[in-house]
This record gives sequence, C-alpha cells and structure tokens, in this order.
Amino acid sequence: MESEKAKVRHYGNLIAGEEDFHGTRKEVISPLDGNLFAYSTVAGREELRKAIDLAYDSYHGKWGRTSLQERKRLLLKLAEIIQERSDQYSTLETMNTGKTLRQSMLMDIPLGIEHIRYFAVENEFGTSRNIEHPEYPGSSGIVQNVPMGVIGAIVPWNLPFLMAVWKVIPALTAGNSVVLKPSTHTPLTALELAIDIRRAGFPDGSVSVVNCPGPVAGKEMAENRKVGMVSFTGSTEVGRSVAVGSAKNLKKSTLELGGKSPNIVLEDADVRQAASGVMFGIYLNSGQLCESGSRLLVHSAIKEKFLAELMKLMKRLRPGNPMSMETDISAITTLGQKRKIEMMVREGIQGGASVFYRKDVDGQVPSKGLYYPPTVLSGVDPESEIAKEEIFGPVLSVLEFSSDSEAIEIANRSEYGLAAGVWSRNRERATKLAGEIEAGTVWVNQYHLLSAAAPRGGFKRSGLGRELGLEGLMELTQTRHIFVGAEDSEMDEVEFGLLLPPESGDEKSQ
Repeated sequence: MESEKAKVRHYGNLIAGEEDFHGTRKEVISPLDGNLFAYSTVAGREELRKAIDLAYDSYHGKWGRTSLQERKRLLLKLAEIIQERSDQYSTLETMNTGKTLRQSMLMDIPLGIEHIRYFAVENEFGTSRNIEHPEYPGSSGIVQNVPMGVIGAIVPWNLPFLMAVWKVIPALTAGNSVVLKPSTHTPLTALELAIDIRRAGFPDGSVSVVNCPGPVAGKEMAENRKVGMVSFTGSTEVGRSVAVGSAKNLKKSTLELGGKSPNIVLEDADVRQAASGVMFGIYLNSGQLCESGSRLLVHSAIKEKFLAELMKLMKRLRPGNPMSMETDISAITTLGQKRKIEMMVREGIQGGASVFYRKDVDGQVPSKGLYYPPTVLSGVDPESEIAKEEIFGPVLSVLEFSSDSEAIEIANRSEYGLAAGVWSRNRERATKLAGEIEAGTVWVNQYHLLSAAAPRGGFKRSGLGRELGLEGLMELTQTRHIFVGAEDSEMDEVEFGLLLPPESGDEKSQ
C-alpha cells in the first residue's frame, strides 16, 4: 500500500516558477470513485506573502516592462503548449472534479484554450488613447490604461481550469502580475497551467499559484499593500467578506458570485429544443455551475407537455464512471456539497414540493464515488428556500406562469441576477423579454455558452464588476490622464492670472 502511495504524484505550489513544498501534504481523493490519485501541498500565509512579494517585484521589474505585443506573443505560445497537452489536462480535470471526461475534452479544456487565443489576438484593448480638451485649445491629453499591479485571484472548485484561465489570462494581457489561489479541493489543473506559463517564457513572478485555505488568502490579499486588486469567484456569503475586507483597505475588488438562474419557456417555444436546453442548463456538470438554470419557469399552457418531454430526455441520460466517454452524469465534487444538496431537497419536500422525476443511478456509478441523481421538483412554493437559494446541484425547481409580465416578475423576484434563458420561436419577443431580466447574461434559445469577447458577471447579490471581454480587461486597469499644455498659450496669462497679479513695468524690464 505504501509503495502504491509513493507512486502518486505530489504537487507543490508554483511560486515564481519554482515548485514549493512548504506546507501540509494533502490527499487528493477523486469524487469519481473515492480513490487517492494525487497529493497537493496546502500552504500557509508565509508562502502566500512570498508569492505576493515576488509578483510585486516582477510587476515592477521585467514583466512590468514587457510590451502588450510581447505579452500577446507569449499567450499564443501558451495556447500551443496547452493544446499539445489537452488530453492530459482533460483527464486531470475529470479525476479532480468528477465532471465527465466528455465535458472536459469537448468543452472545458478546449474552451479555455480558445479564450487564451482570444486575448492573444483581440484588438479592442489598447494601452492608451489621445483626447482633446475642448475647454483649452492647443492642449492635448493622453488617457492611459495602467495595470492595477498585483492581482490577487481566488477561484472555487467547480471549473478549476476555466476559472484559472479567466482570472490569469486577462490580467496578464492588461499587464498585471497574478497570484492565484485555487480551491484546496481542485488545485491540480491550475498548478499545471502555472507550469506551462513558465514553459511559454513568461518571467518568473508574473504568475504564482498558491494552494492555501480561503480565509488565509482572502485576509492576506485584502490587507497586503502590495496587492493592487482582488478578483473573487465563489459564494455570495464569502464574496461579501472579501468585498468588506478590500473596502476597509480602499482596494478594488471584482466579485462573480452565486445565482438562482431562471430558464423561461414561453408557450410558443419549440418544446423539444427547449427541453433539451433546460436539461443542459441544469444538469451539465451536475448543476455545479454558478449560472446553472435551476429554476424552470414554464407557461401553464404547455407545462404538462413540456415536463413529459423533459422526463423522456432525462431517461436517456447514462450514468456510469465519468472517465468513460459514454457517461453523461458528473459526480458531485465534494462530500460537503453532496450533503448540502440532500438537505435542501429534503427541506423542499417537507415544504410541499414533490419529486416529479428522479433519474435512477444506484448500482450504475462507482460505489465509493459522490453522486446525486438528476431530479425535477414540482409544486415548488415560489417563496421556499429551494426556489430562492442556490442548490449548486442537479436539481430543477418547476414554477409556472401565464403571461410574459408574470414570467418577468417571477424571474426578477430573486435576489440573484447572474444568468437566465428565454425559449421561444419568436426571437423578437424573446429578445425583448431578455432585455427585461435583471441578469448579467441572458441566453435566447441557448444556454451555458460563454464567449471570451462577452463580459460575464452578475446583478444584485450575484456580484460586482465583469470578467472577459473588453469590459473585463478594463476592470483590471486604472486610468491615468496626462495633460500636455499648449506651447506659447495665451491661456497661461488667463490661468495663472487667477492667482498672480499682472507684472509691473519694472518686473517686465528685468
């Protein structure tokens, strides 16, 4: 047994390009089957401070002098390196998170690579622009988009590779250095990304990945004066504490938080397409996505027909070991999350909801893995906890409406506003409704597709600021205005005359 454990790879943290094993060795158990498949190193505050110090030095040294053109060249090289290793990334991501290998190979890893390429070639972001001052003829101005410095980034356990890409790559594009804190549950592909960043030729210190406890990272990043900005993705509760800690130190923070996203199916929708989209919206990654469409709002005129079609599609889902390309159902990544799902469903049923359909997975998934069956709950009270709070699991709550205005009212009743979907054959009608939903992303006849060119983030309790797109890049900068005065300007006499009296004849002769 000991000899088998000795063969298991032990990951250190990547601090300024060097693997660092200071800290506690932690077993990484796969939620697929309960087996040990790696060790990670859980660092403390001292290692995190070391990474921040080196990131600060890098920003004020070689990395800070690297041009935008050179930064983009390095990003293209990084994309090539990861592309060559994409199968390894996919396998590691599936083993660490429990998501299906099909999702890792066909969605998460290739999407991350394409997003790296996007930032390597996009032309919207510029480091400066020239302006004129209409009040002051002859003068000119330069508005510079200046990096924030060191970005302290914190990500959750559900999309470790994609989240690492979304935090690190735009920050590097904008000229910042980055210290990334992954989840202690799923740090492995983020560590591999840091290894490949060094292989691509990025200067040491431009990116470090430090696997440490969340409270340690949140407090240090908020209080450390060498961190210019904190970028957090995770729960609303923890995000609030990050925002408070950053605000106390007059530090900028961006927050991408929880959701309770509605998927609205109008009576004129293509029932088969909409049912497929609703199923994809909630059961991809076993519902463990911030924007998962966990609230089904279906028009009462087609409710029964729609639910029958949804159940028919759900019966086709294939449980099994997610390492098989034939498996459709992902594992639950952590035991704590599985228990939370079980508790919320139990309380929902006690509150009057009933199980409309539950996919049977018993005996068809690895016995020691963490799994929860895809479930549909009907008769859900709109004011119940299961209708209002994020489950973060494969559970769909069904609500119904009878008019467009009622659908919008129910959708916007939530305190969250991360994402939503609208399904209708009438695209104009659907797009109009989409514009009335209080959410950062609204899909029309689609769900879950994310573009690097489009900003993502939330309204209300779902967060502050944006990631990706030009808007996300601008969040990672601060503006400097350089005012260049005119030569031999008559404005000088007027301007300075506000304070200085006119020169006397004797003073002029001197």
